[in-house]
This record gives sequence, C-alpha cells and structure tokens, in this order.
Amino acid sequence: MPKELFSILIVEDEGLVAKDLAARLMQTGYAIAGIADTYNDAIELFKLKMPDLVLLDITIKGNKNGIDIATEINNLLPTPFIFVSAHTDAETLEKAKHTFPASYMVKPFTTSHLLIAIELAIHNFAYQKTVGSSTTETTTDTQEELYLKQDFIFIKEAHTFIKLHQPDVLYMEAKDNYIKLVTTEKSYLIRCTLMRLLDKMNKHFFVQIHRSFCINIDKVESFTEYEVTLNNCKLPIGRNYKEDFVKRFQLT
Repeated sequence: MPKELFSILIVEDEGLVAKDLAARLMQTGYAIAGIADTYNDAIELFKLKMPDLVLLDITIKGNKNGIDIATEINNLLPTPFIFVSAHTDAETLEKAKHTFPASYMVKPFTTSHLLIAIELAIHNFAYQKTVGSSTTETTTDTQEELYLKQDFIFIKEAHTFIKLHQPDVLYMEAKDNYIKLVTTEKSYLIRCTLMRLLDKMNKHFFVQIHRSFCINIDKVESFTEYEVTLNNCKLPIGRNYKEDFVKRFQLT
C-alpha cells in the first residue's frame, strides 16, 4: 500500500506566489491540500481536507486575515500552522503570537528555509501539545519528537515528513534508543523507546510479544507457543508476554 503524503494547505492571495509555493512543496514530496485566498475558502478547505499543516499569509483579501484563520483552526482541530508574511512590524507580530503559530517566515524565502520552517513547526507544535493540550486527537512527545495524529504517525524521511497509517505497520522492533517500524514495503527508524511508542499508538492494533517486539494483531498469519508469523516473518514470543498475547488474539 503506497504511503500517504503529508498534506499542506496554502493560504495566499497572490496567485503566482501560491503556485510557486505549491510547486516547491510538491517537488520535495509534500501534497497540496488546496490553495485558498480568503477566510471562507480557507476554513472550508480546512474542514474538507483536514491538512497536516497550514501555510498562512497574514495579509489576505477580505475582512478577515490569516490571524483570524489561525484562531478558527485552533478552535476546529489544533494543527501546526506557519505564518508567511512580508510584515515584521511589532503590531503584527504581537497579534500573531497570541494564536501560537508553530513557525513564522518572512517573505521572500528560499526552499531550504521553507523546509526548515516545516520541521521547526512540527517540533514546536509537539511542544505546545505536550504542555498545553488534553485532546485525544493528537499526541506528541518532545523528547523523541514523536507526532501522531488520529491513526497516523509522522516520520521524517530525508527533508520531508511522511504519514504512516498505523494499521499498515506489521511490527515494531526495539534497537537501542531507536524503534524500527516495519511495513510490507519498507522499514522506518525513529528515535524512541518501545514503551513510549506503544503507549501512544492505537491499542486496538498493537500488542507487545517480547521485550524487543510489538506486533499488529491484525497482521498475524499464524502462531505457536514460541513464535508469531507475520508476512512470512517469524518473531519470538517472550514467556512474560504470552498470556497477554493469547488473550488479545482470542478477542479478535
């Protein structure tokens, strides 16, 4: 199953600037959720597409601006957003900071600056959610810079974030301070402990079978008293985890 791309909504009322921004993002592996140039269009697209990040020009046409959009996004579903503006005056910055943007870019900027801003946005949003939110929709951890939204886990690959659907994960393997997430198509490495990751992942899908392995219960092909087979891969069952595994498997 192909990976789902990290999607970005662009709010910009200069058509050429918006198209250039979209092209640069797509060239680096991101998907464009849409382009809006007014408050109403932006909110409608946000509700429809539920993007993973929003690039917000502060000054747009209409009675409401990017700061108003940011406020409404925070009310609908807290999502990382980056203000993009040619304005750096004190009054604009004062208004913008009260919406808690994940990052801020001043026009003009390069593609490398854009990618850095996106990475900082994810990191800063993780911090904001850890210290200030009780929502069950989004889970973050600043020590491992782990970001989960609904049933997706976000992983940085090269200079781009990708979305990995949790049900697509076959198993997770602990390797020192890292976790290898294995799917049928490829493996991903993230800095985290197995205990922390398992605590944040959807408990419906995963169960720990060994101190070093956690599996997707729905992907089990067969099992014996000592091992589990998933996608022709055999993994050991630790004796301390056997009872919990069998109980979970019987429930499915």
